[in-house]
Amino acid sequence: MTEAILSTLVNIVLLVVLPLGVYGTVQRIRRQRTWSDMRERTGLVLGDPVYIGYCATVAVAVVIILLIWPPSVANATAEGSAFGVFAGLGLSGKAVILALLYGILKTGFAEEFLFRGMITGSLARRMPESWANVTQSVIFLAPHLFILAVAPDMWPILPVVFAGAMFTGWVRIRSGSIVGPWLLHATANVTMALSVAIRSAS
Repeated sequence: MTEAILSTLVNIVLLVVLPLGVYGTVQRIRRQRTWSDMRERTGLVLGDPVYIGYCATVAVAVVIILLIWPPSVANATAEGSAFGVFAGLGLSGKAVILALLYGILKTGFAEEFLFRGMITGSLARRMPESWANVTQSVIFLAPHLFILAVAPDMWPILPVVFAGAMFTGWVRIRSGSIVGPWLLHATANVTMALSVAIRSAS
């Protein structure tokens, strides 16, 4: 549990605190922007609730799909996989806490802040919406290609990752917020983590 908490904190520092610190310092010194301006520019606002509704609807669909057609436990728990820590835990209190830490904070918030909040927001201010969205989706997909090094059979997940990035990027650009994308990302990862924990324990 301690290791999971530390790993989550490291992710938050690397993907949220450091980028926001550098960005905030530069914006305060060079552009004289207020913290309120920077919150808005990085998507740390509620945004249009309609888009949160879109993300909630897609999140429910993702949960249903993962329950009906879950990825292979062997692939999900392969050495080096982020989901390996959930192997054999079953639906225990520890599994739930670890899944919430992993899905909501370590990946959901940290990745959405960096990729959708900062990167997508910056791109959308500099290029047409469609190009900004495709570009941020490719950037988001790049680190996920390491999945192939851990479990080559999981290559079909990559188009799903790209499509998810396109959808959440679109929501971020249109709503001005990362709340909806964060909800969707967290729901998918928590569901996947608990699915692995339950199926690997049986």
